[in-house]
Amino acid sequence: MRKRARRASILAAATAVAATSMFMAAPNASAGTSEIANAGFESGNASWNEKVTPFAGHLINNSSGWPAHTGTGKAELGGNGLTGISRISQQVTIPAYRVPVLSFWVRSDVVSGGASGFGFRQLIVEATAEDGTPYELHDRMNKAGTNGSYEKVTVTLPDAFYGSSPQKVNISFMAIEDAANRMPFLIDDVNMEYRFKAIDRPVVIPGGIFRPIGG
Repeated sequence: MRKRARRASILAAATAVAATSMFMAAPNASAGTSEIANAGFESGNASWNEKVTPFAGHLINNSSGWPAHTGTGKAELGGNGLTGISRISQQVTIPAYRVPVLSFWVRSDVVSGGASGFGFRQLIVEATAEDGTPYELHDRMNKAGTNGSYEKVTVTLPDAFYGSSPQKVNISFMAIEDAANRMPFLIDDVNMEYRFKAIDRPVVIPGGIFRPIGG
């Protein structure tokens, strides 16, 4: 009788542990880092698409007026004091069954004669899926700078970019500016890291696999 009672209590405890463990997310494991071409802009505008409307000029430079985060190259969006849009973009391929995490360094300085108008989102970072749907990942207002230093931004892309097959994705950084809101946004050291998706794991206990019973 004692043996049966003891065996029953062990089974109950094991089942409870298994049920609890099923809802504990497995830790994320790094699955490698993407090879974003010319991630630090040290090769000029190689591998990056630049678009400046309506004014002309290169967005990626090694000017010492606003230094890079590392090295000498960086992308300089806005800061012209003219109404228009400046944008850089690059296509990357997200592997199957990987969670993409984008990171980059940004610096924004309030300059003389700038940020005097109304507040609006002046920097917008987007990821565009293969079907053409854009997803906003990050934005910055035109009223607040980073006090002359770079800040790191890290953002996990939404579930739309996680799938059973590789997906070509366009990553873009865009600055919107007008004559009354002059503020340069400097972008450097862009990186895409891929991680395994967290999953729930059943606990294997001698004698079988115990799973919680659905109610």
